[in-house]
Amino acid sequence: MNSNKISVGKRDVIWNYIGTIMSMVSNFLLMPLLLIFLSTEQIGLWYVFIAVSGFSSLLEFGFTATLSRNILYVLSGARRLTKEGCDCSSVEDGVDWHLMRAVLRTSKTIYAVMGVVALALSVTVGTAYVSGVTRGFSINGSLPSWCIFVVAIFTNLYFLYCLTFLRGVGDVAGENKAKTLARLIQLLLTALLLFMGFGLLAAALGVLFYSILLRAIANSEFHKHRDVQEGLRSDVGAVTGAEMRSVLGTVSFVAWRDGVVSLAWYGATQATSLLSSMFLGLEQTATYSVMIQFASAIYNLSSTYMRSCFPTFQAAYVSGDRSSQRKLLDRGMSCYVVMYLIGVLLAAFAALPILTFFKRGFVCDRMLFFGIAVYYFLLNQHSLFCNIIVSMNKIPYFKAYLISTAAGIALSCVLCGSFGLGAWGLVLGQAIPQLLYNNWRWPKYVLDFVKTTYLGMLIAGFQWWATKVLRTIECVWNDAV
Repeated sequence: MNSNKISVGKRDVIWNYIGTIMSMVSNFLLMPLLLIFLSTEQIGLWYVFIAVSGFSSLLEFGFTATLSRNILYVLSGARRLTKEGCDCSSVEDGVDWHLMRAVLRTSKTIYAVMGVVALALSVTVGTAYVSGVTRGFSINGSLPSWCIFVVAIFTNLYFLYCLTFLRGVGDVAGENKAKTLARLIQLLLTALLLFMGFGLLAAALGVLFYSILLRAIANSEFHKHRDVQEGLRSDVGAVTGAEMRSVLGTVSFVAWRDGVVSLAWYGATQATSLLSSMFLGLEQTATYSVMIQFASAIYNLSSTYMRSCFPTFQAAYVSGDRSSQRKLLDRGMSCYVVMYLIGVLLAAFAALPILTFFKRGFVCDRMLFFGIAVYYFLLNQHSLFCNIIVSMNKIPYFKAYLISTAAGIALSCVLCGSFGLGAWGLVLGQAIPQLLYNNWRWPKYVLDFVKTTYLGMLIAGFQWWATKVLRTIECVWNDAV
């Protein structure tokens, strides 16, 4: 079998948008239900659950991106895995299926270990923290909900290997199909249980069933790649422990650095919900977290096209095609900028005001939301550029991420605790350290690599999209007449 040419087709982009939109829609459909059926304290506690789950997922420690990237390298013909970059001299026609099996077997073992460690930490440290914020699980339904959620933390982490396999073979459509169908069933099940009076337990059960369904659907999608399945079956040699340790040693070099970045990313985003519960209380945490959720949803949707292009960008890097890398960057980032701006305006003037009708006490503070939106725009923009960097199996930014996040958490505590700035203290405390370095350094790093400028990138991207839109309109008009 010849090495696979990884490219992004319309099916992949469409399914990526469907997956992103479904994730957003399910969250926003679930939000009014939670506001109706749960008390304000329970809503605040739910966002604490989510924040703890995010912390547990840090145990993934960058292996998902690193493993999927190396799976793609093997399918592209690489005969040797390297700690950084890609050994282009080892690229040949065909696929080393024994190396492929070793990577897949190592991946599944890594996630099993992660899941067990996450379970142990959740049962001990997580339980102690949740018990503290609930005053000994005095909030109605908090204890059984937390027990179910702990199991969901394990399954969500362990079953990540299914998505890693799909991402590795470049199946963006299959990955998002699995996420979409599982998310839809989760939404329906949670809504049904809420109406039946399960309260907070309904949301926890929904998360658990989501992970179980995701695994089943993702495995089914992976087995649809007949060429990959035939290639894997063609290798009958046993994968030894030494081979698995070799793969682990190679991929862990970048993975642990990516894990540091994940830890820093958590501190710059989800950790603010934990800080909010400490300084502002559960009721204000509920309002603040809803705004964070809107900003995150806008980012996820606006960056969908760019994220769809990552496998193609990685393949272009392996082949040394700098022109294709630049074009993908132009189109993806220009799409991100325009869609983010539109999303923020719609959320501020249409979506957030509606929530005041569902829950008494919910405050629609537009200025605070705009502050959060600006912070998230710059944060996520440099994150997209860093994803481009790590797609080349390099991660020079991990120290800067860790330092900026540590400074952000410390400054947020000072602004909230000593100066009493409330939610604005969380936003400004996180934003200032990022502005000083990460927000501009990593975009410049990538732009210099592909030999363009920020303005040149946006202009080229806008021109491409304008041409594409005009051609589409022209085709529709010609068909109509």
